[in-house]
Amino acid sequence: MILLIGARLNWILHFGLPPRFKKGVRVLQIDLNAEEIGTNVPTEVGMVGDARAVTAQLNEALDAEPFTLSADNEWLASLRESATQNQAAVQAMLDDDSEPMGYYRALREIADRLEPQDMLVAEGANTMDISRTVLPNMEPRKRLDAGTFGTMGVGTGLAIAAAVVHPDRRTICVQGDSAFGFSGMEVEVACRYNLAVTFVVINNNGIGGGVSEYLPGKPLPPSTYTLGARYERVIEAFGGKGYLVEKVADLGPTLDKALASDRPALVNVLIDPKAQRKPQKFAWLTR
Repeated sequence: MILLIGARLNWILHFGLPPRFKKGVRVLQIDLNAEEIGTNVPTEVGMVGDARAVTAQLNEALDAEPFTLSADNEWLASLRESATQNQAAVQAMLDDDSEPMGYYRALREIADRLEPQDMLVAEGANTMDISRTVLPNMEPRKRLDAGTFGTMGVGTGLAIAAAVVHPDRRTICVQGDSAFGFSGMEVEVACRYNLAVTFVVINNNGIGGGVSEYLPGKPLPPSTYTLGARYERVIEAFGGKGYLVEKVADLGPTLDKALASDRPALVNVLIDPKAQRKPQKFAWLTR
């Protein structure tokens, strides 16, 4: 049985379908939008309303009739084992100081500097997906990303909007180089209005992954971008602060400079073109 609280069984959750989910799984769903109840997978119990109000009612019912699983419950034990294995695998990648660096090592430095009041924007394929698992959300409605539709090109605009609405907060926009390419020139708007945005481009030389060198006489793969593209110079053209990072040891101090800048800033982080996310048991399901 699954309790969905404001979540949707869309492509991010494999539409609630096997093999990621057990066939015939029972779903209890809480959503503010009645039209979302039962989408893609029939709902056993649908609860329409504000999540805080509905969960408060559920907690009252549980207080009246407490329910617990035994410490030796097989299902609970399997969840704990899976969570422990996953945490160990991710921690190893977060601590990997090899160069060129991978996604997790780069994102770790950002995570270490996030504060509860920060507005966080994430966009891209691996960049956005991995950031969902390693960049913490400490307060509600402080994270913006492509969401349900996986729309590319929205990150820069979301960051500008966040900075306009919350001028007293830092806005950190983490984007893959492909994602940045869709609307990167809009950093001019951030510079024109001197908005407190720090853009971090995770640059792997391509869409989903590039190459580390061009092979003589070989055609370039269509997903390959200019090697080591100097995206930080784009924001410099409009008066912002640009930083290029290639070494693990330089990333933390550079982020500190960018976040403390009195101008919009962009940190261009060159990572391994072959870097990947943690191996997934189930691939994307976008049908």
